Amino acid sequence: MSIKSSISDYFKIDELKDNLVKLIEAKFELKKLEVQEKIEGLISGLVVKIVMAVFLVMVFFFLNILLAIGINYFTETIWAGYAILIAIYLILWFVFNTQKTKVEAIIKQKVGEALDESGV
Repeated sequence: MSIKSSISDYFKIDELKDNLVKLIEAKFELKKLEVQEKIEGLISGLVVKIVMAVFLVMVFFFLNILLAIGINYFTETIWAGYAILIAIYLILWFVFNTQKTKVEAIIKQKVGEALDESGV
């Protein structure tokens, strides 16, 4: 019996090597599953948010029509309600457009804070 085989038998280096390879494979599989789970969570969350946004836009749209019809009723015209709402939205667009850089800076700050809190 050689010294190399006796040392190998004593420390069971082959078993240790096999166990180490299996451990590395298991850790890799675990990481892969964790990443897959995160991606699934992000996609499902995104889909739910998109669906909710579509419903919210539809509600907003129909409430605007209802408001315009109500204004038409009180002004006894068929066009004033729509014109008033268009004027309001044009004013809001103008104010938003002139303050665009400030709004972008605020959004960037909030997104950065959200990413820092989530650990991404």
